[in-house]
Amino acid sequence: SSGYDLLARLMLPDLQIDPIQNRIATMDGGGVEVRINDVKATQAQISSLRPSEVVRIEYIDNPGVRYGDSQVQAVINYIVKRQSAGITGGIQGMNAVSTGFGNDNIYVKANVGKSEFGLDYFVSYRDYDTRYMDGYDRFTFPDGTRHERELEPVVVPFGYVQQTLEASYNLTEPDKYVFNVLFTDEMFDTDKQDHSQRIVETGKSDLTFFKHVEDHNHTPALDIYYSRQLPCKQKITLNAVGTYIGTDYLYDYKEWETEDDILSHYAYSTDGKRYSLIGEGIYSKEWKHTVLTAGVKGNTAYTENFYTGTNDKNLRMHNNSIYGYVQLQGKWNRLSYVVGAGIQRQAFSESDNRFSFVSFRPSVSLSYSVFKNAQLRYSFFITPYTPSLSQLSDITQQNNNLEITRGNRELNPYRVYSNRLTFSWNTKPVNVQLSGGYSYYHRPILTDIRPIQTEDGGYLVEYASVNGKEHHSANARLNVTWKVIPDFLTISGYGGVNWYRSVGTDFRNEYTAWSMGMTLNANYEQFSLVAGANTRPVSLYGYHLHYGEKYSYAQLTYNLNKNFSAGVACLYPFTPSGWTGGNRIMGNTYVQKKNWTHIKDNGNMFCLYFNWKFNSGRKHQSGRKTLSNSDRDSGIVK
Repeated sequence: SSGYDLLARLMLPDLQIDPIQNRIATMDGGGVEVRINDVKATQAQISSLRPSEVVRIEYIDNPGVRYGDSQVQAVINYIVKRQSAGITGGIQGMNAVSTGFGNDNIYVKANVGKSEFGLDYFVSYRDYDTRYMDGYDRFTFPDGTRHERELEPVVVPFGYVQQTLEASYNLTEPDKYVFNVLFTDEMFDTDKQDHSQRIVETGKSDLTFFKHVEDHNHTPALDIYYSRQLPCKQKITLNAVGTYIGTDYLYDYKEWETEDDILSHYAYSTDGKRYSLIGEGIYSKEWKHTVLTAGVKGNTAYTENFYTGTNDKNLRMHNNSIYGYVQLQGKWNRLSYVVGAGIQRQAFSESDNRFSFVSFRPSVSLSYSVFKNAQLRYSFFITPYTPSLSQLSDITQQNNNLEITRGNRELNPYRVYSNRLTFSWNTKPVNVQLSGGYSYYHRPILTDIRPIQTEDGGYLVEYASVNGKEHHSANARLNVTWKVIPDFLTISGYGGVNWYRSVGTDFRNEYTAWSMGMTLNANYEQFSLVAGANTRPVSLYGYHLHYGEKYSYAQLTYNLNKNFSAGVACLYPFTPSGWTGGNRIMGNTYVQKKNWTHIKDNGNMFCLYFNWKFNSGRKHQSGRKTLSNSDRDSGIVK
């Protein structure tokens, strides 16, 4: 009934699909870029996608240089043939019964001659009452001072509202050209990101701290696209995107024995403005067994952030980048290949300080047909990572009376060298994929944690981004999909192991994590059921051990006809504790921390779902837009 629902039923290996919360991630929790006809798609566009229009779905689990400037682990590309009626539209909703949770979408499109006009509105909201955190802090300073604090939970509300409004115009002359204009306006608002705990420390009075955060973002963008078919199977594509990001951010931290006696108070606010322009051009040429693609992409942006409070500062930054690449894709006998290389130059300037980075991005993927229905594929690629605007900012923010965070102008980019070997065997009832990978990070950007002495002779813990020595990650995973009863019952499961090692300037951390999960898809006449569950993923990077969510869901849908479906869904069934996850700092001489977050509202959360579509009038096939670019980096230090 939607793009998320369709993807969940395909059970693609190494992907986690959540059709209830509209989320897509890799098994390792990495980012997935979703596109529709090669265009970066928003939640609204994926939700309003009509599965009947989908010709196929391309799953790129090792993005090559075509996506080289995107820091994602996988790409999903819906190939859609839009045979739209004169007027089409729909309304879709997923809303919880007993708590504040919803993902709702309304859209409409109309055709006039060769033109198509579209309007789309999507809103996602959360409003929870029972969110709380617990954990501990252990601080040991060089003078022998120790702080051993138990952090007992205090229940505080949590919530946000995220809205997206889109207006589009498309003009198409089939097999000749496509012209597309898209205006989007994304709005994110929250004043319910609070965090409160009781601090219990031996030999001291119990304290309570309350951290209040407000975050408001407004991001309008204009996207202009043009593609032209040329003789001899050639094509040229041009894209320009202008974006404004307006940010209002507030941080307020207080500690007290009683609310009338504030012992510590740290607060700051940020008024941020960012203007950016992105342009990209792609040329492609097809032969019988080969496709050549070459492109260039440029980006320029100006950022101005005003910090007021405990640290007053006006930060102005200008950054620009240019990225060019060439990629060759083809087939020779039983061997398929994708080889390419890209080079990027990025430059930043802040006041009198200037930074410039040049990075090289080669990529090779070879696939060999071992025997019938079996393939062996090897991939190698180098991914460069550059510091973010906030990491390079010369800003120091005091979080509380013991901890501060600062930027670092001395950061350097780093490279990740990745190898992956995959064997897949596909038969009608069973699909098997066995994969293993290893990545080496050379001088990665890690968080350095160390004490610094204050003017009064005391100590604070400083968190700063620095270039470490190296980071290693390796994994092995087995995915099996079994069509128990074709077109009726399909079961998919996976099991794997991940190994991590981080080496900083004065530490070495290592961790091994096992994981497994299962998905079920059943269909009977007009009813369909999709359900899934997985163990908690755990990953290590630097000092930080991240615990993801132990997730489960089920959704039952009744399809009345092609235009209307309704159903019920349950998030975290048989899990009264609801959502849980957290972080731990390990291997540091001065700091040991653990924080665990609980959202009981999610436990056994029932939702009602509906999807209604309509269409009428004559038909027109709009052209496919194959480029889209966006800017979402506000540069705010939080």
